[in-house]
Amino acid sequence: MEIKKINLLVIMRDYPIGFASTKRVHQLLDYLILKDIIINVISCRSKNEQPALSGIYNGINYLNIGKATDLKLRQVHKVIIYFIKGLIAIYKYKKKNHANILYNSGGISVENIYFILWAKIIGYKLVFAIEEDYSFFNDKLKLISRFKYWTISLLDFLNCKWASAIIVISTHLYNKYSKLGVKEVVLIPITAKLNFDIEKAKFNNPLQIVYAGTFGDKDGVNYLIEGFNSFNKKYKDARLILLGKSEQQLIYKKRYNNQSNIVFKGFVPDHEFYSLLKHSDILCMCRTGSDFANAGFPFKLGEYLATGNPVISTKVSDVENYLTCNDAYLIDPDSSQQICSAFEEIVKHPEEARKIGLNGLIKCKEHFSQGENGKLLYDLIIKISKE
Repeated sequence: MEIKKINLLVIMRDYPIGFASTKRVHQLLDYLILKDIIINVISCRSKNEQPALSGIYNGINYLNIGKATDLKLRQVHKVIIYFIKGLIAIYKYKKKNHANILYNSGGISVENIYFILWAKIIGYKLVFAIEEDYSFFNDKLKLISRFKYWTISLLDFLNCKWASAIIVISTHLYNKYSKLGVKEVVLIPITAKLNFDIEKAKFNNPLQIVYAGTFGDKDGVNYLIEGFNSFNKKYKDARLILLGKSEQQLIYKKRYNNQSNIVFKGFVPDHEFYSLLKHSDILCMCRTGSDFANAGFPFKLGEYLATGNPVISTKVSDVENYLTCNDAYLIDPDSSQQICSAFEEIVKHPEEARKIGLNGLIKCKEHFSQGENGKLLYDLIIKISKE
């Protein structure tokens, strides 16, 4: 059989600037770009300010469509233009005599179903990268946001029917789609680039504790802040730095805006973000014990471990498949008291904390290597291209 060249089209929300899903795609594409694969990215209605409507990022062409477009009746003309541009772009990116593969970051929703169906009709093979189980989602968001996540759950059966393969991030999702009869399910863990400061020998003064994320219900930010406030009574100079931007972040910011030791930095550019992680003292992944939290897997955990700094992590999802108490400070979910105790343990025993952080770095190299996990995706794409 003649092996066709591969043409990969990626569709996602935010690119090249974005949050966890965007960074996951960055890490995987950085590996694929080294192979003989044509790659293009379409970013759909990005909520982040992007460098341009179209351009090249790390050697990959991208196109942003639907800028400043809301799916509302008063913008019906913009919505129509947005969908037309998307359908045209998908058609133009298709290449004759190539294996055309569409990689969709996420599942099918009421918004992207038109793009995905069109791609299937004109001959793309479909790969869905699914990182959450929205059948468990119950965050108290605006009605339009809740509706969007409800449709993702409702249309999940189409993921199973249309996909040539589904990529998942957790054992829960792997078992779910395997039982639903998906032909090819591949578990590709989180990936992380090393971000280690070899010269760092002691904690900052004041102590810097960092959380980064969406402030969603699953992220347990309320327990983190409660634990920090208890710790802060004894260690008054410590600072909790919270990174990320969302509707829920604004609620927390308003609630704790008068506490000078809790700093809300919002969204920060990548160079500042990774520098802040590298030079901080304690990094926190304190997800709750909810079904939604346990169904996925925290991308930030990999970025934290990649610094070699001490990491506090709740024992949710697959965390204990990769880490032991020698690699991170593992605690039960939904416990502000255990978070406070972990802070105190780290401060009282800094040499042991440094050792645990370095063990976490070793586990990051072992399990969350960009090369190893990128190869998993590459091998899958090669397999699909031959079908």
